[in-house]
Amino acid sequence: MKKLTNDEIEFLTESNAIEKEYSTDALEDSKIAWDWAKKQKSNPTLELMLGIHKRLLKRLNPEIAGKIRKVRVGMMIKGEFNEAMDYHKIKEALESLCNPGIYPITSEELIKEWHIHFENIHPHEDGNGRTGRILMNLQRLEIGLPLLIIHEGREQMKYYNWFRKNKWSIKNGIGVIKYDKTN
Repeated sequence: MKKLTNDEIEFLTESNAIEKEYSTDALEDSKIAWDWAKKQKSNPTLELMLGIHKRLLKRLNPEIAGKIRKVRVGMMIKGEFNEAMDYHKIKEALESLCNPGIYPITSEELIKEWHIHFENIHPHEDGNGRTGRILMNLQRLEIGLPLLIIHEGREQMKYYNWFRKNKWSIKNGIGVIKYDKTN
């Protein structure tokens, strides 16, 4: 594994902390996932997403590592449970999300929108946030932006507001976000 920069280590440490994952194994696996993902030099693909997830969860939860979920899950938003996309539709939604004709990744705002959509699809039983933030930062680096390091606490709450302000709905069986560019 190539030596990571201080910013990369800080990003991975804080990304884990947001999810209350403080173990040494989790950080080491995050470093491996990040290093592997950077070497892929690819736009987001289903294979890239699953490869990151597999490396992130290989020791924390090997039964689900690198797999699309086959159960119902949801997210707590403002103290309210919001069910994520029906698991039967995840693969189709991710393939659509990975289509640059539908979701071009050419600006910071479009990367943010892509990230919100990925998190709302919620393709895994666990590890979605950490996988999504790695994907988001790969996209940022690809277009010349610096890493976005979201620190636990106030920055984390601001980050969570991205999801609270953007409405999730289903159109033709595919999850669609009504994106609020003011947040």
